[in-house]
Amino acid sequence: MKVRREPRGLHFYDRQNGLHVLFDECPIPTHECDEGPAVTSIALTNICDLSCAFCYAPKSRHTLSTDEVVGWCKELAALGTLEVAVGGGEPTLYPNLPELCRTIWSETNMGVSITTHGQHLGNELVNALAGSVSLIRISIDAPEPHYSLIRRRPLQIAVENVRRLAGRIPFAVNTVINRATLPYLDELAILVRELAAVDWLLLPEVRSGEFTLTDLEWQALDRWISEHRFDFELRTAAEAAGHLSGPFLFENMSEDYAHISADGYLRRRSYANGGVPLRGNTVLNALRELRRDQRVAQTCFEGLRFVPH
Repeated sequence: MKVRREPRGLHFYDRQNGLHVLFDECPIPTHECDEGPAVTSIALTNICDLSCAFCYAPKSRHTLSTDEVVGWCKELAALGTLEVAVGGGEPTLYPNLPELCRTIWSETNMGVSITTHGQHLGNELVNALAGSVSLIRISIDAPEPHYSLIRRRPLQIAVENVRRLAGRIPFAVNTVINRATLPYLDELAILVRELAAVDWLLLPEVRSGEFTLTDLEWQALDRWISEHRFDFELRTAAEAAGHLSGPFLFENMSEDYAHISADGYLRRRSYANGGVPLRGNTVLNALRELRRDQRVAQTCFEGLRFVPH
């Protein structure tokens, strides 16, 4: 079991079963807290064989090397990060995915999760990943026929692959919420329950850094979550806190999450531009620079808001 020192207390995480335990009776002084984010997502590659309209991943062929990913993961583990979430693009197209996961699992004490469209999770790949992956997240945005309209692939293939994971690797569902998928949450809920997903992450669509839902759609989503939050282990994106009442994936997005892009930049959000280059840098220095830039930007924003006219 790995422990992370946080301002709110000691955070214990068991990567084998996904258990999180917080001892909040012993808050940690800020200068003694671990500096690594609780979770870091890593876009192994921007390559994908689908072309979903809502996807914000850069349309490039950038791909990280196995050696640099392993090196960054070792640094993150030493900084208190609990889990790395590998994605893309489509991570199952990454040529050394099973070897990479095994190396991270054996050479760090972090959990490893994979976010995938699930179309390529055949027996051979699942066998190779079993034992070195904490969780596989599969993107399922709507029931048929809407899934096929979005993904241009049949949902049945993803469902059959999910069943292949049973008893071997826990699985969860990610769903992008937009105007096209919001009306079908009730139907999709039947499938999510049938497949026994360990959790269900609802991700309001982001385009050019902005949410696409209208006020009425936000209200409808908030109502749906409120009505079903105890039917599933539901979570939604922390960035949506201004529109939704929760529950959220992270309590403190600025400290709990970071993203490494397929071109080697550390970013605060997976859909953000810019960031701090990791190549030729340490993860710790990049994290500190990222947080410093964020504080400066926030200070400037607050100054603009409260300047008298």
